[in-house]
Amino acid sequence: MDARTIIRGAMAGMVGGMMMGIFAMLAMWLDGQRDTGFWTPLNLIAHTIWRGAPLDYEFSGGALVLGGIVHMMMSMGLGAAIAVLISKARQLGATLASRVVAGVVIAMTVWAAMEYIIWPLIDSAAADAFTTWIFAVAHLVFGMTTPLAAYALSASAAAAPQASRA
Repeated sequence: MDARTIIRGAMAGMVGGMMMGIFAMLAMWLDGQRDTGFWTPLNLIAHTIWRGAPLDYEFSGGALVLGGIVHMMMSMGLGAAIAVLISKARQLGATLASRVVAGVVIAMTVWAAMEYIIWPLIDSAAADAFTTWIFAVAHLVFGMTTPLAAYALSASAAAAPQASRA
């Protein structure tokens, strides 16, 4: 394992996590079928650790900070894992498209584990409050954007020494 790959993966995971969060927050805000809103995803993440966090769309500064930190840390960890796996695939000659597919498969596997096993065991109230299809599509967004961000970061890293020599 190369430390640069892990760092790029963590950075790519931040990008993927931001895209995932933007999608989830907007989708929960626009989802008229449930009592949800823009702040719901961060509230639910925070509620997993801090039971005082709201389970709805109510704004909470504490939930914003805690939910944002937990979400970004998880995104960075998963991004690093994806980067390590797709770097091995790249060494075997995998195309960018196949690396994105691998990222999607990993992210959707994590979604299934979180949706049906892990989150309900830790905090069933928060798990039940997160709209299933939004949680799934948010993971799909993460799985697509994280390998692309890792590719962009590795391409820019490869080009940086050449640009500085010019």
